[in-house]
Order: sequence, then structure tokens, then C-alpha cells
Amino acid sequence: MNAKITALTCYAAKGEAGTSLTEMHLIKGLGVEGDFHQGGDRQVSLLGAEARAWMESQTKKGLCFERFKENMLIEGLSEEALKSGDLLLAGKAVLRISGAGKHCFKECVLFSEGQECLLSESALFAIVEESGYVRSGDYVKPMSGSRFHRFFHTRF
Repeated sequence: MNAKITALTCYAAKGEAGTSLTEMHLIKGLGVEGDFHQGGDRQVSLLGAEARAWMESQTKKGLCFERFKENMLIEGLSEEALKSGDLLLAGKAVLRISGAGKHCFKECVLFSEGQECLLSESALFAIVEESGYVRSGDYVKPMSGSRFHRFFHTRF
């Protein structure tokens, strides 16, 4: 499988810069240890490295390019193959996808001009099902029985 964590970031307070980590503790039912966004159905935010690279290459910056803060940047992540309920093994933690994509804002220049925004489709959110540590360089693997698992077995 080709999906690998390339960056980990914890955000201690909303609106502040995050802290880049080499190792992150994910806590069942809460999310990232030390992150301001704990609990609920958006405990961990995931983004494909390819989507982040696309965002950085754009001359017109979407409203959420700076607002969206991923906890895990993952190279080779196939967001279109993931659906709510799919289970992923990330390092030693188990995540359940709780939402895929994010809504656009009419105040965004890309939205108002009818331009495509990869962030709206690429942002993923997850719930921590089993606590564990993840490290930069760890692989993200589908758990048995999820649609993502079947997708990777047929694609790679």
C-alpha cells in the first residue's frame, strides 16, 4: 500500500499556528492529545499531500486554504475511495472515517468564480476508535471489511 503519513501537526488553540510533531498520541473518543479540537465527529483531520501541494501551487487562494488545518498529511491517500464508516490503521491507532469533504463558502473567490477546489473533496475527518501512537513515516492501511480495503486490494 502506498499511503504514508508525511506530516503530523497538533493545534493547541484555535487560530494559532500548529506544532509539527514526529509522533502523535491519538486517544479513543477524543482525538489528538493536546489538540484544541477534541471529541465529536471531527477528532482528527486528514488531508492528502497531493491536495496540499495543489493548494500551495494556486495563484488564487481559496478561503479555506489557510483555515483548514490537517492533523495528518498523507501521501498517496485516495480520498475518493474512502466513505464514512471505513476503518483505517494509522501507526498503532485505529481511525473511523466520520466525514469526507467539507462545504464551500460563498465568500470564497474560488466558489464565487465557479472554480474547482480540491480541498472541498479532499478533507477527511475521523474518530479515534482505538488509542495509539502514529509517527511521521507510518503507513495508513485499510482495515478488513471496509470499502477502502477492497479498493486497495484491487488497485495496488
